[in-house]
Amino acid sequence: MKVKETLLSIATVLILCFLITFPTASAHTGGVFTIIVSENGVVPGNVQMLVNDTARWINVDDTNNVTHRIMVDFNSNGEYDDVDDFDSGNLTHQCEHINGTKVDENCNAYFDIPFNETYLNMSYFDIVKTYAFVDLVHNETSGITEKVYGNVTVNPDAHLTAGFQGTTSDNDKSEDKDEDETSNFLLLVAAASGIGAIVLGGMILFGNKE
Repeated sequence: MKVKETLLSIATVLILCFLITFPTASAHTGGVFTIIVSENGVVPGNVQMLVNDTARWINVDDTNNVTHRIMVDFNSNGEYDDVDDFDSGNLTHQCEHINGTKVDENCNAYFDIPFNETYLNMSYFDIVKTYAFVDLVHNETSGITEKVYGNVTVNPDAHLTAGFQGTTSDNDKSEDKDEDETSNFLLLVAAASGIGAIVLGGMILFGNKE
């Protein structure tokens, strides 16, 4: 009976060692990357984000009789008005509300595109690429429309945080190397723990028989 209890305790410790060494990985749940649309242009113009993040263009241009319209070349064919492309419609800097409800349902001050598999109906790595977009700045008084171009690059979830550039520096490479060495060390510790538990269990089992 004592042997069974001892072996059960060893098995429990071994499982805990593996859980600590190999924690359950959690996928990037996604954040909102804000892109400011103003009379001075679009900031940032070149966006770096992750799969599952949402790109949100917010119009803060309060110039009279000026609207912005974001069009995204989703299929990357150089056109912005195909069936597969995204169109925000006209964005104004604010919409009138009464008791929290928009007076005009077609009025929008911002435009969202969630870059995830469900919304886009695409596989994870098909989403990973650069999407060109254009901001059509239309002046209703003069009738002139200016174009401001930009890009949204969607990266796989690998050591990036929503809203930050995905550049790799020497320090990043050094940190990755340290992480790899730590992982290898923990793997050795887990393996040694497993072997030790098996040997100890065998010694106890055979010792009890004798």
